[in-house]
Amino acid sequence: MRDFIYIYTKYLTVKMTCDYLNISRSTLSEWMKNGKIPFSKIGRSPRFDRDELDLWIKTGGSTTIELPSLPTLNSKAKYGNN
Repeated sequence: MRDFIYIYTKYLTVKMTCDYLNISRSTLSEWMKNGKIPFSKIGRSPRFDRDELDLWIKTGGSTTIELPSLPTLNSKAKYGNN
């Protein structure tokens, strides 16, 4: 029954997230405080997007996103009406 709820619930509560990840509430609180787990707040209550948690697990628990490098500007390039 519990798995059924997780499949159809997009945003999990703290308790549901602890059950889903099989961790203690204090571990989840520590991860939230240190920014190690993705979450958002709905009002004053933290909520965990189940899809984001699944992606977070697949990426090894990383909350950082790799961004592509920016192109460098050619210092000799002319801009404007020069």
